[in-house]
Amino acid sequence: MQRNWDVIRKILIAVEALPTEDSTFNSAELAGTDAETVAYHMRLMLEAQLIVGGCRDALGPPFCHANRLTWEGHEFLDKIKNDSIWRQVKATAQTRGVDLSFSVIKDLAKAVIASVLL
Repeated sequence: MQRNWDVIRKILIAVEALPTEDSTFNSAELAGTDAETVAYHMRLMLEAQLIVGGCRDALGPPFCHANRLTWEGHEFLDKIKNDSIWRQVKATAQTRGVDLSFSVIKDLAKAVIASVLL
């Protein structure tokens, strides 16, 4: 399965919107994306330490949950949460023929934000 940065961004936004740390976002809750795809991306996000939660796949299809963002998750989301900045990051990467990676997204977002501030 390929990594989908739009799905990752939507998960980060959904987890950030949780009202308390006792609340839970799970992989079946993201509208418009199947639960298995969301679980795959949540597992990647757990490995990258962007979210705090867990996964299980022993009984039935994969299932993941998250209770909160980590510091790094908040920092990353802060760079890409704005729709306009996110569109510019993706357009810049595509125009320059660069594949999106965690570090490329952070660098492009930083550059886009800097251009907005100047």
